[in-house]
Amino acid sequence: NTIGALRLFLAQSAVGAQGLVPRTTGAILNPNVELLLQAPQLRSFRFSFRMSARDAKEASQIRKIIRFFKQGMSVKRSDTSLFIVSPNMFRIQYLAGGEGNLSKDHPSIGKIKDCALTAINTQYTPDGTYMTFDDEARSMTSYVINMQFTELEPLTETDYIETAARTDSIGY
Repeated sequence: NTIGALRLFLAQSAVGAQGLVPRTTGAILNPNVELLLQAPQLRSFRFSFRMSARDAKEASQIRKIIRFFKQGMSVKRSDTSLFIVSPNMFRIQYLAGGEGNLSKDHPSIGKIKDCALTAINTQYTPDGTYMTFDDEARSMTSYVINMQFTELEPLTETDYIETAARTDSIGY
């Protein structure tokens, strides 16, 4: 019965008809099933960083960091300029110190799949006042960047099974 009802439902969806399943089987599909899963959701992560320079050299590094992320989220042009190419992907990891100098995934913080930077907002006067260094670039003394990353593929149960280094780790 389930296979027959599914075939009718798919046929109904393909031709745009309505009511084929109840007319032919006398039953209706459970509307609550849609509450469980309509489509896999991609997770988003927000990060906020305050960067305050102590001198012009640090301010220059902060400007480079901000530019790196802004440039990394922008689309690229193909060599022929006929197409646009996807922005950079980012791999975000929380690391914990391991034996020697080796770092490993932090077992008590969730893992994140490869992401795209989907939004960045830079506050140039986070303290409410305009204050710069006396350098050629007139660098701000403090910046706040708020970034939103979105994973590129949905999370599945298989991800937990395949990548669980420890059974007591949080996973994703």
